[in-house]
Amino acid sequence: MTNDSSAQTNYPNVTVDATPLSIDTEQTLVQVLSVMAIAGKSYSLVYSRSQPSTLVGVFSYTHVATAMAAAVDFTQATVGPWMTPLAALHLWPELTFTQSSPFPQASQAEPYQPLVDKGGHWVGLVTPAGVYGHQAQPPPCLKLSEGLKLSEGETPGQWPLAQPDQPLEPCQLLSSQLVQQQERLSLALEGAQMGLWDWNLSHNSIVISDQLEYLLGLGPGEFDGHYDSLFTHVHEDDRAELQQALAQSIRFGQRYQVEFRVQSASGQTRWLSSRGQVFKQNGSPYRLAGITLDISDQKQAELELKLQTQRERLLVEIGQRIRQVLDLQSILAQTVVSVKGFIEADRVIIVQCTPDMSGQVIQEACASGFPAMMGWEVRDPWSVGDKFLRHYQAGRGLAVENVYTQNLPESQVLFLEYFQIKAQVVVPILQEQALWGLMIAHQCAAPRTWKTADVRLLQSLAVQVGIAIQQANMHQQITRANEQLKRMAYLDGLTQVANRRRLEQSLDREWRRMGREQSPLAVILADIDFFKGFNDHYGHQVGDDCLRLVARILSRAAKRPGDLVARYGGEEFMILLPGTDAQGAETVAETVRQMLHSRCIPHAASPTNKIVTMSLGVASCIPSSEITPQQLVKQADDALYQAKQQGRDQVRLAPK
Repeated sequence: MTNDSSAQTNYPNVTVDATPLSIDTEQTLVQVLSVMAIAGKSYSLVYSRSQPSTLVGVFSYTHVATAMAAAVDFTQATVGPWMTPLAALHLWPELTFTQSSPFPQASQAEPYQPLVDKGGHWVGLVTPAGVYGHQAQPPPCLKLSEGLKLSEGETPGQWPLAQPDQPLEPCQLLSSQLVQQQERLSLALEGAQMGLWDWNLSHNSIVISDQLEYLLGLGPGEFDGHYDSLFTHVHEDDRAELQQALAQSIRFGQRYQVEFRVQSASGQTRWLSSRGQVFKQNGSPYRLAGITLDISDQKQAELELKLQTQRERLLVEIGQRIRQVLDLQSILAQTVVSVKGFIEADRVIIVQCTPDMSGQVIQEACASGFPAMMGWEVRDPWSVGDKFLRHYQAGRGLAVENVYTQNLPESQVLFLEYFQIKAQVVVPILQEQALWGLMIAHQCAAPRTWKTADVRLLQSLAVQVGIAIQQANMHQQITRANEQLKRMAYLDGLTQVANRRRLEQSLDREWRRMGREQSPLAVILADIDFFKGFNDHYGHQVGDDCLRLVARILSRAAKRPGDLVARYGGEEFMILLPGTDAQGAETVAETVRQMLHSRCIPHAASPTNKIVTMSLGVASCIPSSEITPQQLVKQADDALYQAKQQGRDQVRLAPK
């Protein structure tokens, strides 16, 4: 130990802190640490939250270090358990105020006044009962400054000082404690990834902590104290916003809080959050101080949450499309476009596989500048081997970050190079445990490290596509079944022309339409001559064949889209001809008669001809309220009867 009296000058005088920082017992350690850093304080008075006017203790960076040593969670732990309570402070008897030396007038509203050394570190509390501190006795090297007045006009003397012949252990102990506190503060700030900075506006000088230098991407000692150097590595898109926040804080004397990105020389991006405030002197700003936190992990978590939300939304949207749109190609087209945009791939394709694991690209979304694969017949290099085939059939995907590290045969490498594929993700599309196809995302510009979440998204979408395929197949089956039911409901089962029910509906509809348009509507009733004798002679099987042949002849004669051929009953047929007058209908009827004649179907049982013939009756009118559809049919039936009475194998026109 040394007895050099010059050591006394290394320890500052003690003064009252006129602007102490106040917190409450329920604030978390990280909140308090942030507030103390912004205010530039190394301690704070702690008040009860339930009784805000009641001082309960003192909290300093020494307590921060203690909490760090205990490995507590600074975001959860509160100040209360870690502060020094008032009950733990010791009275310094030789500094106890006497009755003749009343407590200063300025302290009547606040019975506790913090004492700090020149460095701003808390050393004790002045109370009406005396001075309290950590130690049972005050450090002998400390003294009261002349600025601390006990009452108006009265200035106390110095605290007892260490004499040259007195040991310096108490002063050395205090010095050691201050050094330890500073070290603990540095560790606390580094552990919290928090940097400090102080801008003296009067001298235009800036001081930043080592941790802030690191956060800003600067090397140790690289910061030169100049304002512009703070923005060396700030992202150019965020630089103006940060500068504006600082300028407004100074101009309006307000707090600021801003988030920005920093890019290091290696290209790494870090998100920082900076907050602080202006301190005034005589009404004018003279300092701007604040803290800066590394919030990269928080930003990454926010980004992942946002992406996860977008993935879930995409799955929901495609699921809704599947339920609302039954067109499979439309669903597949929208899917590849959505996937390409979401995972930022250069190309996304869907390949429908064949049994030999080759396949055709049936949908594609491709960025400009890369060759299209739509319509190509391709074989994915990773679907050739049984190993990968079993992998796909089990519903698992495959991510390839760099195709040149896969030891592929030259022919497969050439295929990949032709389409500029440098990385890809392949996921299977299954149907009833069978491999229907593949959804493939390509990266063509450069190799790529695929995110697990993106691969899972493609797998989930492939499941949705599988559902869409199954739904489309079911829809096709239902459509075919409905068409079959419709045919059964409106077609004659034997001749496959319209049945009586369809005829009556069409006649009623065309009657109203022609009435509105004032156009003629014609009907032709046709009957096969002596068909009963034909059936009896040749049998019902041959008779059915004859009916089917006659139906085809009638259909070829009535060839306009609006014309309708129907089986009226037994061997009778009707042709409905919208927009056709009597002469036009008579021409169609005669064409039918001659076409049947030309077929020369044997009819040995006919008493008039030895071939099958027909008798036809024709009627036409412009529909009006003076006549009904049934009356028109009756006119055609009467004309048919006349044709039969006059020898059959002829066309007769109903009289007007």
